[in-house]
Amino acid sequence: MHSRQRLLTIAWCAVTMVATMLLSHGHLVMREIMQHWPTEESWEGRFENALYTQGGLMFLASLTLGTAMLVRSYFAKLKDEEIARRERVQREQHERSAAVRHEALLERLGSLNGNSPPKKSQASGVRPR
Repeated sequence: MHSRQRLLTIAWCAVTMVATMLLSHGHLVMREIMQHWPTEESWEGRFENALYTQGGLMFLASLTLGTAMLVRSYFAKLKDEEIARRERVQREQHERSAAVRHEALLERLGSLNGNSPPKKSQASGVRPR
């Protein structure tokens, strides 16, 4: 997964998480408002009571899930870097072994030719003598 795709996925998950928390706790906030309706004189007081009781829970859950997503993305980044490092090392080993095989092949051809390096053909198409 590319970094831009991962960022979009994380943003979408965060938006979905907040919407789910609001929808799942919205009825609890409204219940608190209705319970404190007679005791409070203003909407601000009613809403403040509801937010202190249920809003704190929403905030704590959102903070916990957000932190978990950040920690997960950090470890995913470390894992991707490790995979990239392993691929780079594997590619370098392959290149070195291919170079060694190539050199061995050239030496073998040289020994078959009587210890002279293999001659290159001329551009005119004439075979070397």
